[in-house]
Amino acid sequence: MESVFTITDQLLLGGCIRLEHTAHSYEGRRISVYTCGGGPVKVLAWSQMHGNEPTSTLALLDAMRMLQGDKELQSQITLTAIPMLNPDGSARHDRRNAQGIDVNRDAQSLISPEAKLLMDTWQRTQPQFALNLHDQETRYTSLTPPTPALLAMLAPECSAGHAITPARKRAMQVIANVADILPIATRGRIARYDDVYTPTAFGDTLMRLGTSSILIEAGAASVHNDAQAPRQAMTKAIMEALRSMATDSYLNYDVQAYDRLPLNKEFDGYDLVLKHVAVTDTLGNYQIDIGIRRVKPTCNPEDFAEHLNEYRVLNIGDLGDATALRSVDLQGYQLNGSHETLYIGCKIDFTVLAPDGKMIHIPSLLD
Repeated sequence: MESVFTITDQLLLGGCIRLEHTAHSYEGRRISVYTCGGGPVKVLAWSQMHGNEPTSTLALLDAMRMLQGDKELQSQITLTAIPMLNPDGSARHDRRNAQGIDVNRDAQSLISPEAKLLMDTWQRTQPQFALNLHDQETRYTSLTPPTPALLAMLAPECSAGHAITPARKRAMQVIANVADILPIATRGRIARYDDVYTPTAFGDTLMRLGTSSILIEAGAASVHNDAQAPRQAMTKAIMEALRSMATDSYLNYDVQAYDRLPLNKEFDGYDLVLKHVAVTDTLGNYQIDIGIRRVKPTCNPEDFAEHLNEYRVLNIGDLGDATALRSVDLQGYQLNGSHETLYIGCKIDFTVLAPDGKMIHIPSLLD
């Protein structure tokens, strides 16, 4: 959390970023509200309302730094930003606040001080647009074969009847605009969340109140990709969204362009399948496939599995019809040691012997 304030304090020195308001969390930690620009288009952005989603905060800070150097955009928009809405959750690396409340499900009751601050800020600024910034787990995909979604966006519902109000239409158009502008390399890895009306959520609530609310979630780099890719993609998405709002370029896109984005789907396959691993035991020699998946060893279902970084064996046998984010053919490789060390639920701390005698530690295949 201190690093966030170190960055924002540095941004304040530039003159463009202004500290508008300071409030406090349930446990008394500082929550700062910043303003940048003086244009007619008002935008409210917040991040890390879920304490275990830091990529969104880093991306928003990156965008604020970029906005500081863009005088034209500053003249077109007024951005009000809360880069760390839930510092108590951040300190615990927990989704919820110190009261155990999901701040993003507190838009109606406003029990938490964090939710009260966000709603008060909305009421004070009356923004035309809102950017609700999050991280999502890596087990969401947008392509076939399965590829982790790099970004997921949503124009939330504003009623149970799936109404497309003017505010929601604008949000859909901005998302379509952003998805079209982002680099070719990200195409197909920008997904759209399924619409489910959640009246207690902030995005849905603000949309119902007439603010065009846009959810952006940072997804995942691919297994062997740059870990900074989601942060960079989200930063660019924020900046392109601001430009779209500032220039009305979103008006060149229709709702159908939003609907054509691939659906963000939770992936239920394996992270890694090892194919054709040779085993020698009392039955002789035979080959097996091994299905490996990242798991949550804690009792908290809201923990992100990737934050825990624990992989276990979830299946052994013929996995020829299994879906996986990655498969490695180990034809000719021999399981090192007794097959009794390999069982359902075991950690992947085992090795295989390559044909040339080289020992391969299985976790290295996930680096």
